[in-house]
Amino acid sequence: MSHTNRNFIIAYALLVVLPIVGLVGVLKKGRTLTAPISVDGTWQLHADPVRLSSLPCGKTLAQNPETAIAISQSGRNFTLTFASGPKSTASGVLDGTTLKASLVPAISWSAEAGCGAGRKLDMVATVDPNMDPRSLSGMLSVDDCPSCGSVGFRAVRLAPATKRRLR
Repeated sequence: MSHTNRNFIIAYALLVVLPIVGLVGVLKKGRTLTAPISVDGTWQLHADPVRLSSLPCGKTLAQNPETAIAISQSGRNFTLTFASGPKSTASGVLDGTTLKASLVPAISWSAEAGCGAGRKLDMVATVDPNMDPRSLSGMLSVDDCPSCGSVGFRAVRLAPATKRRLR
């Protein structure tokens, strides 16, 4: 075999065969992947205001127990903000149909009696993908406070605003 033919065979194997083998491997692995359930959107939160106000850091939420929360999702991770009501930052992860988030109250919110700057509200909920509109049911509890108890809540995803057509 000549030197030129050997170089051609090596180049062909590296530039054609190897990428095809890699592509086949990626496609086989991709067959088993599934997208996480969608929780992106605006949700109407429903909770008992009396039980909410008994939680440290819950009085501010209890002032408007049916507040809207906005969830922005990227894969399994999401961020959560209150559309109206207390300002806070929250992030979480979606594991199957279980949603887990930690809400860090803003400074004005954490100034409420019993809250403190180091407290976080933990949200654990289950998404019901079979409901239309989709719903969440779960518990709100205060981080590192087992004696504080927890408050149940429900949330329903609001329909997105329809876009008007220009004529």
